[in-house]
Parts: sequence; structure tokens; C-alpha cells
Amino acid sequence: MKKSIPLLVLAAFSVCAHAQDAAPQKSPDFAKLDKNHDGFLSREEAKADKRVAKFFGKADMNRDGKLNEDEWLKARSMADRQKAGEYVDDSTITAKVKSALLAKKGVSSAEISVETYLGVVQLSGFVDTADQVQLAGRAARSVKGVKEVKNSLNVKPKP
Repeated sequence: MKKSIPLLVLAAFSVCAHAQDAAPQKSPDFAKLDKNHDGFLSREEAKADKRVAKFFGKADMNRDGKLNEDEWLKARSMADRQKAGEYVDDSTITAKVKSALLAKKGVSSAEISVETYLGVVQLSGFVDTADQVQLAGRAARSVKGVKEVKNSLNVKPKP
């Protein structure tokens, strides 16, 4: 009886030590991506989440070619921060284009709508003349950060 107790204790200790090495997965999203259930994401497994795949290399802190759950969370955080930055940039561009239109003499900016997505500015609405369409387009293109201008302005029909 005395001999079996130490073996049982040793076996229990071994199981506990192994459980500490492989921390339990907390996120069901991570678990879904971890197809082989080894507690890590390979580059191939990470491809299923485009946000994670994009930042795989930067998030792989120990450069072992796989992501543990903490590294996976870091990759998602990087992607979220980038997306938030793009939104802020688009909002800033929209505000700057609106200001440029207000400052542009000869453009009736009150009837011009400005929307921006990933640096692409969409102008829409009505202006009095074809020259105003061109002036508004040039004003929008002059704003830093604008990648492209889609000018959908229309000249008001004459009554």
C-alpha cells in the first residue's frame, strides 16, 4: 500500500505539470481556428481569419512559426487598431474635404455630400454649373490623404 501512494502522487503531479504547459484555451474563436487542437495556430490555420493572417509574422513574438492564444489575441488587436485608424483617417479626410469645399470660392458646398472610404472620396449632390463640378473635384483632390475622388456631382437642371 505504501508503494502505490507515491506512484499515485507522482502520476497526479505529472498530469498537473503537463496541464500547466498547455494552458487551456479560453476563446471559442481560437479553438475553431485550431483545427488540429494542439493549442497553437499554424500559418495555414491562421489563414481562416484574414485579420490574423495579415499580422501573423508580427504577432509571432517567439518566432516559432505558430501562434499561441496570447499571440493570436495580439494579432487580432493589431488588426482592430489598424481598422480603427482607417476609420479615423477617413473621418479626418471627410472633414478636411468639406473645409476645402467651404473655402473654395465659386462652389456652393451646402448641397455637396462628402463620404470617404479608405481614402477614396465620393462627392455627390447638385451644383449650379459644370465649372463648380470641376472646382469641387480639384478641391477634394488637394486634401492630403485623398487617394481618389469619385465626382458624382450633377449640375442643377435649368427651370
